Amino acid sequence: MSSDLQTFTILLGLLWFLIYWILGGVLFALVALLRLGRVRKVRFSCLFSAFAFVVGCVSAFYGVRFGEGGIQSCLLNAGNKAEVITAIFGCGFAGIFGVFLIGAAAIVLGGFILMAISKSKAKPWIVFEKPEEEEAEAQKEGEGFFE
Repeated sequence: MSSDLQTFTILLGLLWFLIYWILGGVLFALVALLRLGRVRKVRFSCLFSAFAFVVGCVSAFYGVRFGEGGIQSCLLNAGNKAEVITAIFGCGFAGIFGVFLIGAAAIVLGGFILMAISKSKAKPWIVFEKPEEEEAEAQKEGEGFFE
């Protein structure tokens, strides 16, 4: 792999990580809200961040690797920097973007697995809603005070 492709792979890995992390984080925040289940948020966040980083780096590496044949043939015909950039993006698009989509599917499936691992069966420490019995009792006490 040439130095141009190594630099491109590193930058692409960071970009894929950020995209997976942000979009996957939004998706799983919505899933956690809709499921109304108890999830250990810190555990899930740490595991998901590490998972998104690994998937981003792996998908960038294999995407460039799958598109490397087309990229190399286009780089031979490139004369200046603009043609080099066009060759990398244009000729390797199918391989790079195909592996990105496979990585996105892995993020979704892996995120659901991580969410299942991060479920909590313990009762929460703080309950913001009062049970119905306590509300009725509080109303009775309040009425007697003002009379």
